[in-house]
Amino acid sequence: MSAIARLGELLTSEEAGRIAADLRQRRRPNLAAKKAYRVNQVEVKMLLRELVGSDADVDCAVAALEGIAAVPRVARPDIVWTNPRDVPGAEGRTTKAALDLINRAEGSVYAATYSASWGSPHLIALRNALKRGVDVTVVVDTARRRDTAEMVAGMLAGARTWTLERPADDIYAVQHAKLITVDDREALVTSANFSKAAAERSLECGLLSTDIAISTGLRERLELLYQYGVLVDLG
Repeated sequence: MSAIARLGELLTSEEAGRIAADLRQRRRPNLAAKKAYRVNQVEVKMLLRELVGSDADVDCAVAALEGIAAVPRVARPDIVWTNPRDVPGAEGRTTKAALDLINRAEGSVYAATYSASWGSPHLIALRNALKRGVDVTVVVDTARRRDTAEMVAGMLAGARTWTLERPADDIYAVQHAKLITVDDREALVTSANFSKAAAERSLECGLLSTDIAISTGLRERLELLYQYGVLVDLG
């Protein structure tokens, strides 16, 4: 695969546009590569070095990157599974997708779960994100899982912890959403709770998306629910 083809496969339109603008202005591939998302920077630097052999090649590289930025993208979700038996290509992928998302976070993570277990890999990843300076918002259930919600809040000190403001006349209302959205660029909607059972033993399925409209939409919806008092601070 050529360097241009790989960049087209790897970069979002936004990334390609940022890299092209920086490369046009400073004409230094190593610096331009820093405009990629952190997870892509090493490979982008290598590809730009391959693409830009001389100063005369810079303009061609800029044109190629602007072409990548201009291509309309329809992001298809990836189906991820976890199952308790050995099935090729499926074992542990739901949990791995969740952890990879959280570990790539640079600015913000919004996560929702109905249940969780102490020391689950999801909570450890969220705690590590907090240590990196990432803003973490976690949505938990208190109607049926108050002890768990308080455990999560204690383990994730420094995160915003929200829960469902249960209507006084509805004893069945619970916070049952399970999702993660990161940096307004990636999202996972899943059946899996933040528990060891979900990570290792249960049958779980999720959709992993790099569609910015989906990741942004999930974050905005949670913020709207908080703004209108459907979600409230755990207290």
